[in-house]
Amino acid sequence: MQENNPPAAPPDPTLIERLDPRVKIALLLASFLAVLLPQRPLVAGLAALLVLGQLALARAWGELHRLRWLLLVLALFSIVVWSVLAQGPTLLFWRVSRESLAFGLATFLKLGTMMVAGMVLLATTPVEELFLGLVKLRLPYAGAFAFALALRWVPEVFVTAQRVKEAQEARGLVWEEGGPLTRLQRHLPLLAPIFLLTLRRSQTMAWALETRGFQRSGQRTYLLQIRMAPRDWLALAVAAACLAGFVALHLAGWDRIPGLKI
Repeated sequence: MQENNPPAAPPDPTLIERLDPRVKIALLLASFLAVLLPQRPLVAGLAALLVLGQLALARAWGELHRLRWLLLVLALFSIVVWSVLAQGPTLLFWRVSRESLAFGLATFLKLGTMMVAGMVLLATTPVEELFLGLVKLRLPYAGAFAFALALRWVPEVFVTAQRVKEAQEARGLVWEEGGPLTRLQRHLPLLAPIFLLTLRRSQTMAWALETRGFQRSGQRTYLLQIRMAPRDWLALAVAAACLAGFVALHLAGWDRIPGLKI
């Protein structure tokens, strides 16, 4: 006789997931500001380590694994372009100097850190909580709703594209034959049905919002309720201290590359 195993219990929320959405937005802004200041890759790497610490607390290493190829392309592009465009006194070869190479590495660390910080926010915050956090931060309701709707809409566009592609495969269209240019030409006709289906869904959603009286009343109620806890104030204090440290390094000039010309 077959035994029915009980469903596995959902994992406990991580420390980052338990934070107030307003605190997670503040952490994102603090990460952006901290990583924008330094020119030295060592200081930018320190900011990157702090963001990776948030990623570890959120247990979202799987999300980072999905971005590995994008981060690799970003690293190659940043290092190659800025190694040539920037100038420094210590020439290594051709137009590449030690200072420009260091600045290219720092640029990658900046862009990659901002990308990972945004990924941590989106991976640990449901859209509903993020929307409510933006409203509580005095962002206009329509703007917060549009931002949350855009986050929901991106996966819908990918699902629509997959459905259109599967429909064309059912009609006998083969995607994988030929070179890259030939396969790209086969994908171009998909843009028209994807655009039309997305436009139709947008119109349907607009009708649904009008039917429900969107923006007719300034007084609104929310299903979710958020409240600051001691751990939220502690996270804000730690973020403020880290940001103050990076600002102090910048004011002291310790995060700059001597002789660098951009």
